[in-house]
Amino acid sequence: MKNIQTMKHNVQKGFTLIELMIVVAIIGILAAIAIPAYQDYTIKSRVSEGASLSGAFKTAIEVYWSENGTLNGFTDNDINSGLLGTTAVAGEYVSSILIQTETSGSGTRPQLEITLNSGTNKIGTADGSCFRYVPAPTGGIGSNLQWTVSAGTISCTTATPTKYLPKT
Repeated sequence: MKNIQTMKHNVQKGFTLIELMIVVAIIGILAAIAIPAYQDYTIKSRVSEGASLSGAFKTAIEVYWSENGTLNGFTDNDINSGLLGTTAVAGEYVSSILIQTETSGSGTRPQLEITLNSGTNKIGTADGSCFRYVPAPTGGIGSNLQWTVSAGTISCTTATPTKYLPKT
């Protein structure tokens, strides 16, 4: 009887070293997956500032399209858009939004080039890069414009990595 009481008294309490090491390993694996995903998420949210700041430019181009039935006639940093001083549009992560033109078979059409701030190290690999919005009519005169996002650049030297681009 005394032997049983002694055994009950020596019962281990707490965690063993191997159990603690397994928990630390699991936390390490989860952190290795979560930290890069979170960094990509924060960079993408900062790049999306360009999408929200470009709204007025998109509207001006859409108004021009609906009034004139064409996208021809724009020039770089266009006065036809009704937006003067386009380089003054900036945000915490966006240094400028420019109306640039690209000549294609159907004429000259405007595009929005969004340049992200450089040297801030807040945007990671997107630091100092550019992306653009390209309008395309969905039909004839009076139809809507479909905006696509492109990592390509017109006047900027570095394209924004595709994984950080806004959807629209």
